[in-house]
Amino acid sequence: MPAFYSDSASPSFYALTAIAATAGDTVVLSRDPYFVSATQPSPERTVALVSGGGAGHEPMHAGFVGRGGLDAAVPGEVFTSPHSRQIFEASRAVAKSGGVLHIVKNYTGDCINFNIAAERLSAKGIESAQVLVDDDLGTDSGAVGRRGIAGTTLVEKVLGAAADQGLGLAELKELGDALVAATRSLSVARRAHTSPGADHLAFDVEECTLEYGVGIHGESAKETIAQPTLEELTQRMISELREALAEKLEASAGALLFVNGLGGLAPLELLHVQTAAHEALADAGVNVRVAFSGNYTTALDMAGFSITLTALEEEWLEYVCAPHETAALPTPRLVPEGFDVHAGRVAENGGEDAAEDEASAGAKQASDWLSTFVETFESSRAALDEIDQKAGDGDVGTNLANAAKATLTRASGKGADLAADLNSIAEGFLNDTGGSSGPLFGLAFQEIAAAAKNGTSLVEGVKEARAAVTRVGGAEPGDRTIVDVLEAVATSGAEKLDAAAIGAAIDGAESTKEMSSGRGRSSYLGDRVLGTPDPGALGMALALALVAEAGGADVAAERERLASLIG
Repeated sequence: MPAFYSDSASPSFYALTAIAATAGDTVVLSRDPYFVSATQPSPERTVALVSGGGAGHEPMHAGFVGRGGLDAAVPGEVFTSPHSRQIFEASRAVAKSGGVLHIVKNYTGDCINFNIAAERLSAKGIESAQVLVDDDLGTDSGAVGRRGIAGTTLVEKVLGAAADQGLGLAELKELGDALVAATRSLSVARRAHTSPGADHLAFDVEECTLEYGVGIHGESAKETIAQPTLEELTQRMISELREALAEKLEASAGALLFVNGLGGLAPLELLHVQTAAHEALADAGVNVRVAFSGNYTTALDMAGFSITLTALEEEWLEYVCAPHETAALPTPRLVPEGFDVHAGRVAENGGEDAAEDEASAGAKQASDWLSTFVETFESSRAALDEIDQKAGDGDVGTNLANAAKATLTRASGKGADLAADLNSIAEGFLNDTGGSSGPLFGLAFQEIAAAAKNGTSLVEGVKEARAAVTRVGGAEPGDRTIVDVLEAVATSGAEKLDAAAIGAAIDGAESTKEMSSGRGRSSYLGDRVLGTPDPGALGMALALALVAEAGGADVAAERERLASLIG
């Protein structure tokens, strides 16, 4: 479907107006021609910085205007360069005694219009110079040269800080050219962007593939690759970036790592990429001094990212980390000395020197039944998540599968000891799982495990579980939760956890199809959940069926019925 754009004016105009409002009184908007300029530049600044380019890359460039950043930003229409009058008028409006420095991405339209504007400035007696950003490894360095992509954000940040210290035009150009020469970027995408007003993607990316080396103007890449793991992908990208900067890295004061989102990835995903890239650099012996990520140089809503690598000079770090008063420039900080980017992975695996991690050791001690319990929830993960997407927030299957897996680290090693296995499940769900479903499952299994240990009927344990879950979570029968399953078993009249009890559990889960939720995140959806069973209730019915099997009950027919409900 078309994206949300007005038909009454250009997206560029709306974006510029919104950024001017966001920046408050630090930025002023010119409407004829369009540009934004800083109202409170540093008094030490003697050279004005002007940049610009097509819309669709927000927050670059207009979001980078203000003290510590650009003096003016000039927008074009989507993926189209601004015209020379815009650039000329913006430059003339902000020109200082030391002249104007243009920061230009290496695209033909941008180069032509900035060059013409420079000629017009010269005719007015205003001195200017240009820093041409060409950091993109995804293009050949032939006659046209490499494109300018996310490295532009870094150039504008560094030059903004340097200009505020009073550097002259020649000094700023020299610094900018050196920074560009020490910076390379590479982009990938798994989905193209949607152009304003369009109802289709700009180009097709086949399932399980990536476009390797995309640009920021919606260009597909020259190479399509089979989608690797994130670790494999970042290793390849970092390897190519390192190769391109080999000599400079060898003589550098360390590296800067910048992961830029192209508009369609969540911040969580970008942070994951940042860590994977940082690990790849650390593995290669590169000292990462600065690392940050975010959506700064976008390509509308393209689902992809770029990695920018810079071989640093020590004096640049002050500029990289300098404060600013712009709406959207990054504010990087130095990586702490001695920081171990692998520490999280080591902790997760229980120590890299261990012969095997804790989960693997636990799995070897687990009973066959407990291993089957874990495998069953893993195989049901996607189906329960899909149900939860219709009736909640889409993660119940994942939470339950992860919680089940956590039980392996707590396996007793006592073989076919149901009470011990049930206790392992309770501890895994209670102690290693967040959210709501995991802990409540753990609480329920704590009561069922106690019944097994005491030699009483597991149905008595289910009754205690129902009371405990209501006590802690507040849910009652009819609230569309696991309580509906526990209540159905507790009131079924069954004396043990057998086929009849499991049939009642499934009835309880299926009955949630007719309930509007009173608890949990599905309660926000009102009657929209009607017709879809609660995925947590289905998960509890599945867990109880597996426990019944462990106790020797024949619940094959009930398992088949449950499988048809889960899908």
